[in-house]
Amino acid sequence: MPTGKMLGRLPSKPDSRTLRLAKYLLPEIPPPPEIRRWDTKISDWGTMGNDRYGNCVIVTAAHELLVWRANELDDTRRITDGAVIELSRDMGALDGFNILDRLKYWRKQGMWSNMLSAFAAVDPMNQRMIEHAVNLFGAADIGLNMPLAWQDDDVWDVGSGRRFKPGSWGGHSVPLVGYDKFMVYAVTWGTIQKISWNALSVYCDEAYALINSNWLAKDQITPVGLDFETLEVDLAAIADQD
Repeated sequence: MPTGKMLGRLPSKPDSRTLRLAKYLLPEIPPPPEIRRWDTKISDWGTMGNDRYGNCVIVTAAHELLVWRANELDDTRRITDGAVIELSRDMGALDGFNILDRLKYWRKQGMWSNMLSAFAAVDPMNQRMIEHAVNLFGAADIGLNMPLAWQDDDVWDVGSGRRFKPGSWGGHSVPLVGYDKFMVYAVTWGTIQKISWNALSVYCDEAYALINSNWLAKDQITPVGLDFETLEVDLAAIADQD
Protein backbone atom coordinates (compact mmCIF):
# COMPACT_ATOMS: atom_id res chain seq x y z
CA MET A 1 0.00 0.00 0.00
CA PRO A 2 1.37 3.47 -0.85
CA THR A 3 2.84 5.35 2.09
CA GLY A 4 0.31 7.68 3.69
CA LYS A 5 -2.70 6.30 1.81
CA MET A 6 -5.01 4.18 3.95
CA LEU A 7 -8.50 3.02 3.00
CA GLY A 8 -11.17 1.73 5.40
CA ARG A 9 -14.68 1.81 3.91
CA LEU A 10 -16.51 -1.39 4.76
CA PRO A 11 -18.87 -2.85 2.14
CA SER A 12 -22.20 -1.09 1.70
CA LYS A 13 -25.21 -2.63 3.41
CA PRO A 14 -28.40 -1.16 1.94
CA ASP A 15 -31.28 -0.28 4.26
CA SER A 16 -34.75 -0.21 2.71
CA ARG A 17 -35.68 2.74 4.95
CA THR A 18 -33.02 5.01 3.41
CA LEU A 19 -34.64 7.98 1.70
CA ARG A 20 -33.98 8.55 -2.02
CA LEU A 21 -33.04 12.03 -3.22
CA ALA A 22 -34.92 11.63 -6.51
CA LYS A 23 -38.24 11.57 -4.63
CA TYR A 24 -37.72 15.09 -3.27
CA LEU A 25 -36.59 16.89 -6.42
CA LEU A 26 -39.50 18.94 -7.73
CA PRO A 27 -40.26 19.11 -11.48
CA GLU A 28 -39.34 22.79 -11.57
CA ILE A 29 -35.86 22.25 -10.16
CA PRO A 30 -33.28 24.25 -12.16
CA PRO A 31 -30.64 22.21 -14.00
CA PRO A 32 -27.30 22.08 -12.21
CA PRO A 33 -24.60 24.36 -13.62
CA GLU A 34 -22.05 22.86 -15.99
CA ILE A 35 -19.27 23.47 -13.46
CA ARG A 36 -19.45 23.55 -9.68
CA ARG A 37 -16.48 23.77 -7.32
CA TRP A 38 -16.95 24.14 -3.56
CA ASP A 39 -13.30 23.50 -2.73
CA THR A 40 -11.64 26.71 -3.91
CA LYS A 41 -11.66 28.52 -0.54
CA ILE A 42 -9.83 25.72 1.27
CA SER A 43 -6.07 25.26 1.25
CA ASP A 44 -5.58 23.05 4.33
CA TRP A 45 -7.64 19.85 4.19
CA GLY A 46 -5.57 17.70 6.52
CA THR A 47 -5.23 13.92 6.36
CA MET A 48 -6.96 13.64 9.76
CA GLY A 49 -5.29 10.32 10.50
CA ASN A 50 -6.16 8.60 7.21
CA ASP A 51 -2.46 8.45 6.40
CA ARG A 52 -2.07 6.06 9.37
CA TYR A 53 -5.51 4.61 10.08
CA GLY A 54 -8.39 3.17 8.10
CA ASN A 55 -10.74 5.95 9.25
CA CYS A 56 -11.64 7.44 5.86
CA VAL A 57 -15.38 7.14 6.58
CA ILE A 58 -15.02 9.48 9.58
CA VAL A 59 -12.59 11.79 7.78
CA THR A 60 -15.16 12.26 5.00
CA ALA A 61 -17.59 13.80 7.51
CA ALA A 62 -14.92 16.20 8.79
CA HIS A 63 -14.09 17.30 5.26
CA GLU A 64 -17.76 17.86 4.48
CA LEU A 65 -18.14 20.07 7.55
CA LEU A 66 -15.13 22.08 6.40
CA VAL A 67 -16.68 22.61 2.94
CA TRP A 68 -20.02 23.72 4.38
CA ARG A 69 -18.49 26.15 6.87
CA ALA A 70 -16.01 27.57 4.37
CA ASN A 71 -18.69 28.36 1.81
CA GLU A 72 -21.52 29.45 4.12
CA LEU A 73 -19.63 31.03 7.01
CA ASP A 74 -16.25 31.87 5.45
CA ASP A 75 -14.76 29.72 8.20
CA THR A 76 -11.86 27.64 6.87
CA ARG A 77 -10.69 26.32 10.24
CA ARG A 78 -10.77 22.55 10.05
CA ILE A 79 -11.33 19.98 12.74
CA THR A 80 -7.95 18.91 14.11
CA ASP A 81 -6.39 15.59 13.22
CA GLY A 82 -6.44 14.69 16.91
CA ALA A 83 -10.18 15.33 17.24
CA VAL A 84 -10.95 13.22 14.17
CA ILE A 85 -8.71 10.36 15.34
CA GLU A 86 -10.26 10.49 18.83
CA LEU A 87 -13.81 10.21 17.49
CA SER A 88 -12.72 7.50 15.07
CA ARG A 89 -11.37 5.54 18.03
CA ASP A 90 -14.50 6.13 20.11
CA MET A 91 -16.68 4.89 17.24
CA GLY A 92 -14.50 1.84 16.64
CA ALA A 93 -13.66 3.18 13.20
CA LEU A 94 -9.86 3.31 13.14
CA ASP A 95 -9.71 0.10 11.13
CA GLY A 96 -12.79 0.55 8.96
CA PHE A 97 -16.43 1.60 9.13
CA ASN A 98 -19.61 1.56 7.09
CA ILE A 99 -20.83 4.81 5.49
CA LEU A 100 -24.53 4.27 6.24
CA ASP A 101 -23.71 3.47 9.89
CA ARG A 102 -21.77 6.74 10.11
CA LEU A 103 -24.65 8.72 8.60
CA LYS A 104 -27.10 7.21 11.10
CA TYR A 105 -24.68 7.89 13.96
CA TRP A 106 -24.23 11.50 12.83
CA ARG A 107 -28.00 12.06 12.67
CA LYS A 108 -28.69 10.47 16.07
CA GLN A 109 -25.57 11.16 18.14
CA GLY A 110 -23.86 14.04 16.38
CA MET A 111 -20.20 14.40 15.43
CA TRP A 112 -17.97 17.15 16.83
CA SER A 113 -21.06 18.85 18.37
CA ASN A 114 -22.76 18.91 14.97
CA MET A 115 -25.99 17.13 14.07
CA LEU A 116 -26.89 15.86 10.62
CA SER A 117 -30.46 16.86 9.74
CA ALA A 118 -31.06 14.27 7.03
CA PHE A 119 -29.49 12.21 4.29
CA ALA A 120 -30.81 10.63 1.12
CA ALA A 121 -29.36 8.07 -1.26
CA VAL A 122 -28.30 9.11 -4.76
CA ASP A 123 -27.98 6.81 -7.76
CA PRO A 124 -24.20 6.77 -8.44
CA MET A 125 -24.87 5.75 -12.05
CA ASN A 126 -26.91 8.90 -12.71
CA GLN A 127 -24.56 11.80 -13.51
CA ARG A 128 -27.31 14.42 -13.27
CA MET A 129 -28.28 13.23 -9.78
CA ILE A 130 -24.68 13.39 -8.62
CA GLU A 131 -24.47 16.93 -10.00
CA HIS A 132 -27.65 17.87 -8.12
CA ALA A 133 -26.25 16.43 -4.89
CA VAL A 134 -23.00 18.38 -5.17
CA ASN A 135 -24.64 21.58 -6.39
CA LEU A 136 -27.54 21.67 -3.90
CA PHE A 137 -25.85 20.27 -0.80
CA GLY A 138 -22.18 21.20 -1.15
CA ALA A 139 -20.96 17.62 -1.43
CA ALA A 140 -21.89 14.07 -2.37
CA ASP A 141 -20.84 11.47 0.19
CA ILE A 142 -19.64 8.42 -1.76
CA GLY A 143 -18.09 4.98 -1.40
CA LEU A 144 -15.57 3.60 -3.88
CA ASN A 145 -14.38 0.09 -4.70
CA MET A 146 -10.77 1.06 -5.30
CA PRO A 147 -8.68 -0.72 -7.97
CA LEU A 148 -4.99 -1.34 -7.46
CA ALA A 149 -4.21 0.91 -10.43
CA TRP A 150 -5.30 3.95 -8.45
CA GLN A 151 -2.44 3.54 -6.01
CA ASP A 152 -0.22 5.25 -8.57
CA ASP A 153 -2.54 7.19 -10.93
CA ASP A 154 -2.81 10.96 -10.66
CA VAL A 155 -6.26 10.87 -12.27
CA TRP A 156 -8.54 8.02 -11.27
CA ASP A 157 -9.94 6.60 -14.50
CA VAL A 158 -11.06 3.31 -16.05
CA GLY A 159 -8.68 0.82 -17.59
CA SER A 160 -8.18 -2.83 -18.46
CA GLY A 161 -6.44 -5.70 -16.74
CA ARG A 162 -6.38 -7.08 -13.21
CA ARG A 163 -5.06 -3.83 -11.72
CA PHE A 164 -8.33 -2.11 -12.65
CA LYS A 165 -10.59 -4.71 -11.01
CA PRO A 166 -13.06 -2.91 -8.70
CA GLY A 167 -12.15 -3.45 -5.07
CA SER A 168 -8.77 -5.04 -5.78
CA TRP A 169 -7.17 -2.39 -3.53
CA GLY A 170 -10.08 -2.04 -1.09
CA GLY A 171 -12.95 0.25 -0.12
CA HIS A 172 -12.67 4.02 0.32
CA SER A 173 -14.91 6.87 1.45
CA VAL A 174 -14.57 10.41 0.03
CA PRO A 175 -16.70 13.52 -0.43
CA LEU A 176 -17.24 14.87 -3.94
CA VAL A 177 -16.94 18.65 -3.68
CA GLY A 178 -17.02 19.64 -7.35
CA TYR A 179 -17.54 18.56 -10.92
CA ASP A 180 -17.20 19.71 -14.51
CA LYS A 181 -17.86 18.15 -17.91
CA PHE A 182 -15.05 15.61 -17.60
CA MET A 183 -14.33 15.03 -13.92
CA VAL A 184 -15.60 14.99 -10.39
CA TYR A 185 -13.38 16.35 -7.63
CA ALA A 186 -12.97 14.46 -4.37
CA VAL A 187 -11.06 15.16 -1.15
CA THR A 188 -8.73 12.45 0.09
CA TRP A 189 -5.44 12.25 1.98
CA GLY A 190 -5.30 16.02 2.35
CA THR A 191 -5.69 16.98 -1.31
CA ILE A 192 -8.10 17.22 -4.24
CA GLN A 193 -8.34 14.07 -6.35
CA LYS A 194 -9.69 14.03 -9.91
CA ILE A 195 -11.99 11.15 -10.88
CA SER A 196 -13.41 10.72 -14.38
CA TRP A 197 -17.17 10.41 -14.76
CA ASN A 198 -16.64 7.01 -16.40
CA ALA A 199 -14.62 5.82 -13.43
CA LEU A 200 -17.26 7.03 -11.00
CA SER A 201 -19.91 4.93 -12.74
CA VAL A 202 -17.70 1.83 -12.53
CA TYR A 203 -16.18 2.11 -9.05
CA CYS A 204 -18.79 3.98 -6.96
CA ASP A 205 -21.50 1.77 -5.46
CA GLU A 206 -23.10 4.14 -2.92
CA ALA A 207 -23.69 7.89 -2.76
CA TYR A 208 -25.63 10.22 -0.48
CA ALA A 209 -26.79 13.82 -0.29
CA LEU A 210 -26.56 15.32 3.21
CA ILE A 211 -28.57 18.15 4.77
CA ASN A 212 -26.74 20.02 7.52
CA SER A 213 -27.42 23.28 9.35
CA ASN A 214 -23.94 24.57 8.50
CA TRP A 215 -24.83 24.53 4.80
CA LEU A 216 -27.88 26.72 5.42
CA ALA A 217 -26.42 28.70 8.30
CA LYS A 218 -25.84 32.13 6.76
CA ASP A 219 -28.96 32.71 4.69
CA GLN A 220 -31.34 30.01 5.95
CA ILE A 221 -32.44 29.46 2.34
CA THR A 222 -33.29 25.87 1.50
CA PRO A 223 -32.05 24.49 -1.84
CA VAL A 224 -34.38 25.54 -4.67
CA GLY A 225 -36.43 22.70 -6.12
CA LEU A 226 -36.39 20.43 -3.06
CA ASP A 227 -39.64 19.21 -1.48
CA PHE A 228 -38.77 19.81 2.17
CA GLU A 229 -42.35 19.32 3.37
CA THR A 230 -42.47 15.71 2.16
CA LEU A 231 -38.91 15.15 3.35
CA GLU A 232 -39.80 16.23 6.89
CA VAL A 233 -42.82 13.89 6.96
CA ASP A 234 -40.70 10.96 5.80
CA LEU A 235 -37.96 11.78 8.32
CA ALA A 236 -40.51 11.77 11.13
CA ALA A 237 -41.71 8.33 10.04
CA ILE A 238 -38.15 6.98 10.07
CA ALA A 239 -37.54 8.49 13.52
CA ASP A 240 -40.58 6.59 14.83
CA GLN A 241 -39.00 3.34 13.62
CA ASP A 242 -35.62 3.96 15.23
